[in-house]
Amino acid sequence: MAKKLLIATLGDSPAVITEAIDLLTEQDLRPDGVQLLITQDSEVREGLNLLIEHLPAHDGISWIKPVPIASYGDVDTPEAAVEFMQVACGILKTYRDAGYRLFVSIAGGRKAMSALLALAVQFYGAERLFHVWVPPWIEEKGEITELRKWKDFPDKINEALHPSLDVEETDRPRVVDLPFIGLFPLLNDIRAALKGEEPPSRGIKQLLTANALMTGGGEPTKLGQTVAAILEGVEGLPPARQGECKIAKFQHHYANMLEHFARELSGRFPFVTEIRGGEWRSGEGKVRVEPPNIIRIFEPLGTNFPLQLILTTTATTQGQLEAARREIERYLRRRK
Repeated sequence: MAKKLLIATLGDSPAVITEAIDLLTEQDLRPDGVQLLITQDSEVREGLNLLIEHLPAHDGISWIKPVPIASYGDVDTPEAAVEFMQVACGILKTYRDAGYRLFVSIAGGRKAMSALLALAVQFYGAERLFHVWVPPWIEEKGEITELRKWKDFPDKINEALHPSLDVEETDRPRVVDLPFIGLFPLLNDIRAALKGEEPPSRGIKQLLTANALMTGGGEPTKLGQTVAAILEGVEGLPPARQGECKIAKFQHHYANMLEHFARELSGRFPFVTEIRGGEWRSGEGKVRVEPPNIIRIFEPLGTNFPLQLILTTTATTQGQLEAARREIERYLRRRK
């Protein structure tokens, strides 16, 4: 049976995640795992830590992966928007290719995050795209600033994170399904047209022109070039792993830093199946591939010694391995 995955944006209200899980469970669609798209905002991180502690104990969900958007505290620049789109499209594409059932919530996070995730679903599809509507008097109780007050009162936190569904419709959270049209059957034609590889068909040209991605003369606009770069980076990625990423124990005085970085990578790149440490070396940080499916990262991490991590991936071709390398290199550049 295909695993069910909740993909959601997370802002300063952890309750929108637990409410989404409760509502899906009510429909016999309880997710097996949760992928949370997050920025580096401190309150977002605090809410994430609460969910990592709460969901395994209360909901029996231990597969919780934060997906960080490089070093951005908010999606408030063109660079951050492109980074978010690359991440969101990559997650949808790799998990869809691996056979997962995808349920996407845009109830949390900033408006820009919700809009971009909905756009990513337009490109790569999902089984459901939805918003979680919550009565205002319940919504404010689920914000991290309120939950923080009850850190020593777990019953109060449970009550705020899981409002009763056994009440009138107007007094409870509910799912609002959002319509969308998946464009992924057309993506190869769209990519080819935006890259200038072949003249687009009339329908594709009309679609791209109407959305300001192509001029009337058939040339990609600046926005079209950005979209082409995003799609090009995503299309070649290996499929997502089945289950958790294995992270080996590190025997080094930087072990905690390495483990944190490894967990960050496992959440950000679903095609990584195992991460372990390697021989310590000096020199510049870099990313190397080792066919058929190994990527080696030499990363300083702010220390005097580059730290090597060896990543095993799901790649089965040289093209997939190179695409994975490019994505990791891009992330490391933006992370600094």
